[in-house]
Amino acid sequence: MVLFSLLMMTNCSSDNGSSASSKKIELSQSQVELIEDFVSQGFLEIDASLNKVHIDNSLWSGMKASLKEDFSYCLSIYVGNKKGTQLYWCNIYDMYSGKRLAKYSKSWGFKVY
Repeated sequence: MVLFSLLMMTNCSSDNGSSASSKKIELSQSQVELIEDFVSQGFLEIDASLNKVHIDNSLWSGMKASLKEDFSYCLSIYVGNKKGTQLYWCNIYDMYSGKRLAKYSKSWGFKVY
């Protein structure tokens, strides 16, 4: 059920391919609710002030690479909008080990460690 919910996030962007870094990007209400539901269920911990996301490893390891990239992009939008900077990036860490798993930046793209 969790992975099915994540599949709903594959179309996170509503920026229409714009490269303007100062343009605000919005998630749909259902995407925001899904992220906040993952937080309330304990699958995610988000510290927008530090652009940090901690994710439950069972959730992360169950995703294909393309879904990890899409989900990371959504998380970067969520963090940037929560922080109010319109700078869309985040670092993603394993919730239990603290190991850095990935990063996503609107400017630099996606990287898995």
